[in-house]
Amino acid sequence: MNRFIESSIKTTRGLFDAVARFPITVFCLGCATTLACYMIIISLDEKPELILQKLMFTFLLGAFLGVVAQFSCERFERLKRMRLPVYLISALLIPSYYLIILPAPSMTFTVIIRTIVAIFAMFCAFIWLPSFKDKADFNNIALIHFKSAFTSALYAAVLSAGCTSIIAAIDILLFKVNQDAFLITLCIIWLFFADLYYLSLLPKFNSESEEDRKYAAQAEIYPRLLEILVSYIVIPLIAVYSIVLTAYFIKILITLKWPTGQLGPMILAYSAVGLVTFILSNQLKNKFTLIFRLVFPKALILMVIMQLISVAIRVNAYGVTESRYYVI
Repeated sequence: MNRFIESSIKTTRGLFDAVARFPITVFCLGCATTLACYMIIISLDEKPELILQKLMFTFLLGAFLGVVAQFSCERFERLKRMRLPVYLISALLIPSYYLIILPAPSMTFTVIIRTIVAIFAMFCAFIWLPSFKDKADFNNIALIHFKSAFTSALYAAVLSAGCTSIIAAIDILLFKVNQDAFLITLCIIWLFFADLYYLSLLPKFNSESEEDRKYAAQAEIYPRLLEILVSYIVIPLIAVYSIVLTAYFIKILITLKWPTGQLGPMILAYSAVGLVTFILSNQLKNKFTLIFRLVFPKALILMVIMQLISVAIRVNAYGVTESRYYVI
């Protein structure tokens, strides 16, 4: 019982610390969650207004921008002394993005893709910032982010199952519950709580405090379960997938018949999963990971060349489209 109380207090303190550490992000997540819940309520009667959809995208981007601002202040001493101006500039950039997408007549593919690309850029920035100029090890930072995201998703899944079961029991046994309650509950858990808990698990990577350094060192410990997953499941699957793609490449060279668009998503997925695995396997020294880290970069170059040739042929035949532009 005492351990449960201590764990609850520690988790609660971590959540409050995350609110204080990432104020812009928490504010944007709160606004995005509120908008999402409102859109769930009105979606049964009418399509959400365009302005709500644009605000939703803006707040999601703002949440990532807030993390970048905080990590910038933690990494650079000069910005640490200018935290308020950094926050103000970040806060101004959020409505600026809204003004950029405001003239769009609808949430077109272009607007959605641009927002996703901007969010991905912010994600890459806050993953990379703490390790700028080798201040910290990038691979360890990526591992901590992965572990934090996985733990947060696991907690959110358990909490979702429990809360929806309680709502269902009340609906069946006591009184009727509005069906929106299920989606609203899931929205609050996954959009707000899961992200906030994820942030609460992130250590202060560039802190000189002994307590922060100790917490970061503990967070860098490689879990045995993850080692088994990466070494003996993910890497062999990537190896087999690489063989399939290589065989397809040989088939193309023999038949001189290039794919008609189906190759792009497969190469992108292969590259994304492979690169994440490459980073996560940095600490592992077994035979599988050593061979993978030696071979994968060369295999990836081959796949990318094949993809670029395929896209070039499509561009020459049909011109540049937005999807092909982002693939390139």
